[in-house]
Amino acid sequence: MLAEMSRAGNLPAEMTRFIGRQRELGEARQVLARSRLVTLTGVGGVGKTRLAVRVAADLRRSFPDGAWLVELSALREPALLARTVADALRLPGQASGDQTDRLADHLSDKHLLLVLDTCEHLVDGCATLTEVLLRAAPRLRILATSREPLDVMGEHTLVIPPLPVADQDSATGDDAVTLFADRAEAMVPGFALTRDNHATVARLCRHLDGIPLAIELAAVRLRSMSVEQLVDRIDDRFRLLGTPRAAGGRHRTLRATIEWSHDLCTAQERLLWARLSVFPGDFDLAAAERVGAGGALAADALLDVLARLVEKSIVLCERDGRRYRMLDTLREYGAERLTELGERPDVLRRHRDHYLALAEEARRDALGAGQLPALIRLREENANLRVALEHSLSTPGDEETALHLAAVLQHYWLCLGKFGEALSWQDRVLTATEALPPAHRERAWVAFGTGLVAVQRGEAERGRALFERADAADDPVLRAHILHGTGLVALFEGELEGARTRIAQAREEFARLGHEEPAALLAGPHLSSVLALESDWDAALAVAEESVRAGEASGEVWNRSFALYARAAARWWTGRKDEAVDDLMACLQIKEDLGDQLGITLALDLLTPATLVRGRYEEAAMLLGATERMWRELGAQLQYGPHYMERRALSEKALQRRLPADRFQSAKRRGGELTITEAIALARGEPVAAPGPAPARETLTTREREVAALVAEGLTNRQIADRLVLAKRTVDSHVEHILTKLGFTARTEIAAWTPPPD
Repeated sequence: MLAEMSRAGNLPAEMTRFIGRQRELGEARQVLARSRLVTLTGVGGVGKTRLAVRVAADLRRSFPDGAWLVELSALREPALLARTVADALRLPGQASGDQTDRLADHLSDKHLLLVLDTCEHLVDGCATLTEVLLRAAPRLRILATSREPLDVMGEHTLVIPPLPVADQDSATGDDAVTLFADRAEAMVPGFALTRDNHATVARLCRHLDGIPLAIELAAVRLRSMSVEQLVDRIDDRFRLLGTPRAAGGRHRTLRATIEWSHDLCTAQERLLWARLSVFPGDFDLAAAERVGAGGALAADALLDVLARLVEKSIVLCERDGRRYRMLDTLREYGAERLTELGERPDVLRRHRDHYLALAEEARRDALGAGQLPALIRLREENANLRVALEHSLSTPGDEETALHLAAVLQHYWLCLGKFGEALSWQDRVLTATEALPPAHRERAWVAFGTGLVAVQRGEAERGRALFERADAADDPVLRAHILHGTGLVALFEGELEGARTRIAQAREEFARLGHEEPAALLAGPHLSSVLALESDWDAALAVAEESVRAGEASGEVWNRSFALYARAAARWWTGRKDEAVDDLMACLQIKEDLGDQLGITLALDLLTPATLVRGRYEEAAMLLGATERMWRELGAQLQYGPHYMERRALSEKALQRRLPADRFQSAKRRGGELTITEAIALARGEPVAAPGPAPARETLTTREREVAALVAEGLTNRQIADRLVLAKRTVDSHVEHILTKLGFTARTEIAAWTPPPD
């Protein structure tokens, strides 16, 4: 399904209890209220990500456009940074022009919180991007996590310390001890802090310097040893390495903890830990087996070894057991070990070969019932596909493998609208293989695919030049595709006769050659659309009917969804309006599953007159506003050419005749604020709830805001009274007024709320 989230954003649910950090939470909320860029810094494993997500969740109500998490740990190519942020925001990939500019334009009128997680390996790119976005979007706030500051003008840096640990002789509880106890209970049901073990646990946490990751790794060991044994082993490790509080002590403490966990692993577990480090993010069992097995680790033993790494919290098992991943710090350590073993090139090659095979399998399924699940699976593996391409491009002698992988992925990039990513990789591949002869078949296909993407993005001249390069190959099928591509250029430039002639010829050539694949089949819907724009409705309907039947016979859905759209257009203008709406709803369902905003926008454009004809004028105006914004996000206001846009304008003119100007503009403006999911629901006739207003800053007095901030810090009413030199009864009254004004029922809700930033 379309992955777009609600206005609240895309923050993940917490899987374990959040421990402590009340001071840091309060400070981060307060700083974000006055600074538009806040960076949480600290040693790896200190809990920066967890804290940032909690802060964002607490502040979500204050941002009408939501709080959005962008996970950067799996990204290795700085050029794709803006595209990765856009993907997290569910923005289409078809937009032309500079991706950073497109992203800035999208955010310019948004009031949202953007969380950029794990920036340290992309610090220069993140710094540049944040500067551009903050200048373009005055109501944008950015919360970043990094091991070093971004060094951007206006940045406010908060150093996140380890969890506090009790003094040597203290018997009182603290956050570090509480964290260990909580995780220990999860590992060993029935575990509890007692008078007998409390001092030992505190000693352990002191040795670990209160670093959450180190504490959690230690807690896992309770499955096989007592707390006392655990402390003895930790003592041995630190005596060997020297005091952890020497220069760089906390980094050394974390490393010592990880090395200790590594030492306690078997040889096979260490080997698999190292090999799994080539995965940039998550992966499935099949990938782990293909990449991790070999040599000293037999394939039939891998699952058991992987399970033991999961038990030891070295590897996390997620999504109902379907996916695995390692925390960044553990993956980095594994990568060091892999390099020391001398296996890195070989393991990366196996990784590349696995995902190349996956891409080839998806291409074989491109025309059958397996097309949609194959495309969705590739989308799930996008970070791994990037690593596979990068490895091939950076390994001398593997350039043609990169070329082959790019050629295989063309249908995936096209079907899911990943045009910016496609251009980035294809350009690099073409540059890396310039020494190949112009007639090289696979290079010609990549040149054609690059040109087709350029045309779809409105870059007609670039498309023509690439088509000419592709035509150097002596390949009749490729020539038919190039003819199809030049027909699209004519369509987008408003030359309907030339478009019809070329696309019809290409379609005939595909049939004569017996060539069927998604881009070739698309000639049918494209021809039908051109005929419809020429008002040749009977011919348009006949071509669309043929394309729909072909899709139904094969089980293919991507091309069929465009064929359904084309048939709907022909049916609509020949008076078969109910059938047209049925086709559009079926088209929308497929496009929603794929996350194809171009297809969704086209379908909603055609559903606007359907809503208008049924007398739902304000809803039609809202759809008009929604699609106008969606076209703008696609960066292609003239997509499908001027004749298409003239047809689209008919709905607006009809609505302006039926609605007073103020009601029309108001409805159109409301539509422009809808998410894609809400716009689809509106088109389906489903109720669309208006977004509720964020708690308004002016609802509270200055003193009430001051009291609310102290409640958020975790202070009691008595402590607040002492801090502000007020009577406790006065503070009690303020708290009651705050609850009433904000519509809350408990002070915990006040702690999770903060006034909107200026």
